[in-house]
Amino acid sequence: MDKTKKNKPELTIAKLSAIMPADELDKVKTRLTSLRQLIQNSAELGEDMSGIVADLRAVPAPGGEMFVFTPQLSQNVTLLKTVFRDCNDVKFRFFKTGGRQALLVSLDGLTDATALELNILKPLMTATTANSDFKKLIEEKLTVAALNIEVNANRAIEAVMSGNALVMIDGMPEMLLVDATKHVKRSVSTPVLEESLRGPQDAFNETLADNIVLLRRRSKDPNMKIRVLEVGERSKTAIALIYSANLVKPGLMEEVERRLSDIDTDAVFVSKAVEEAIVEHPWTPFPQLESTERPEKVMASIYEGRVAILVDNTPASVIIPCTYASVMQAVDDYTIPASVACLVRVSRHVAAFMAIYLPALYIAIVSYHPGMLPTGLAISLAELRSRTPFPSFLEALLMEVLLELFQEAITRLPKKVSSAASMVGAFVIGTTVVQAGLVNPFLVVVIATTAIASYVMPFYSFGLGLRALRVPILFLAAALGLYGVMLGLIIITVHLCSLKNFGESYLGGMLDIDTLADVKDRFIRAPGKFLKTRPIEFGAQDRERAGDS
Repeated sequence: MDKTKKNKPELTIAKLSAIMPADELDKVKTRLTSLRQLIQNSAELGEDMSGIVADLRAVPAPGGEMFVFTPQLSQNVTLLKTVFRDCNDVKFRFFKTGGRQALLVSLDGLTDATALELNILKPLMTATTANSDFKKLIEEKLTVAALNIEVNANRAIEAVMSGNALVMIDGMPEMLLVDATKHVKRSVSTPVLEESLRGPQDAFNETLADNIVLLRRRSKDPNMKIRVLEVGERSKTAIALIYSANLVKPGLMEEVERRLSDIDTDAVFVSKAVEEAIVEHPWTPFPQLESTERPEKVMASIYEGRVAILVDNTPASVIIPCTYASVMQAVDDYTIPASVACLVRVSRHVAAFMAIYLPALYIAIVSYHPGMLPTGLAISLAELRSRTPFPSFLEALLMEVLLELFQEAITRLPKKVSSAASMVGAFVIGTTVVQAGLVNPFLVVVIATTAIASYVMPFYSFGLGLRALRVPILFLAAALGLYGVMLGLIIITVHLCSLKNFGESYLGGMLDIDTLADVKDRFIRAPGKFLKTRPIEFGAQDRERAGDS
């Protein structure tokens, strides 16, 4: 143990003042004091810098931008890669033009690569001399029809996500946006919900530009204006407002724009989301805005003084305002003789009444007022009812449930399967329930007639509204008989009269003596030579159809 201790080196610690002269010691003390002060100042400076950085982060870039692009390409690349992090479909293409480093940013799949190669990359890469003037460079080298110089970062990023290409050159603060969008779209096809025997056979698709072209083809009028807005904080969905500047009702366009600007949502993918956001009565079963997939119907509405809305990615247009008379009109009304069109329109109004009240009238008469029936029919119904175990109300309710399930199944199933489902549904509803003794055959006839009446409606959403009201009226009839039916009729009529959208009464125009002149294109359809004036209810600035300027 002693030897180990002796071999271990000894650590000698001496005071600094004992081994260093006094003058040198003073210098060391001075330097240590300066170092301590420098460290303290550095800590304070670090805190100040952290506060400044926090304040700078809290202050938005000009115009609400996420950041501001600089003339240095390397910094811009860092900013863009931060924004497009994990966006593998965003492509960065570096190249040189006139001896300068440049960058092309595009979205794979939405940008036409061939157009970029021929119209952007090739002209710029073959440029031998640098040009500090961005506009002059574009004028001399690029042959693209649609391009724009941009300095706002937000707009540039939105343009890239829409399919445009972004070009940046080192040393230039401006950015070049090139419209090289490759639209992935469905071709123009025939209408699905609004087929016509003799009318035009083209319909809207999901591309906003194509839909605008379909409207422009039908009118060379420069007074037809198109304004494009954006809705949705994240989706940035394009919405086009179409109207005639010298026909639209004063104040209508401003009100539509105000309601669209008030839409506060992340994304809009279908036009129905826009409809529900701007209507005044979201709980009513009746459609407050008219939707159509036919371009000629939109043009006819615009020349009545109304406004149309096209939503990108939606194959339909929304027409404002909407009334009961407008949803009862069909394109074929104007492709057949006026006398036949009058008969068809009257039959639609009768069918609308039957679609709501026919089952309720059956329940009310059979359960409360059988004396209103002819004796022979009353005896036959009594005999049929004696074979079923349920009261008439439960029979009708059962048939309504089966009918709704059948209609929903046919709507949701693929076309190849829906035909088979139609046969099965017809067999179950029309034959099996009668043979099983669950309902009487006369009620099956009533329910089938009601379903056919709802199919007569030219506007699908209006037919859905009639179907939704059928069951509540059925309960009123079961509780109060014909008094319940009349009560339901009064409630619905009052509701329709009080229902307004964009200042127009839903039903009031048909009962207003001031608009009796419009009757020639409401309940009936007069010949074309008598339709020389526009409807009063839509408030067009010029009522005369002929000789517009």
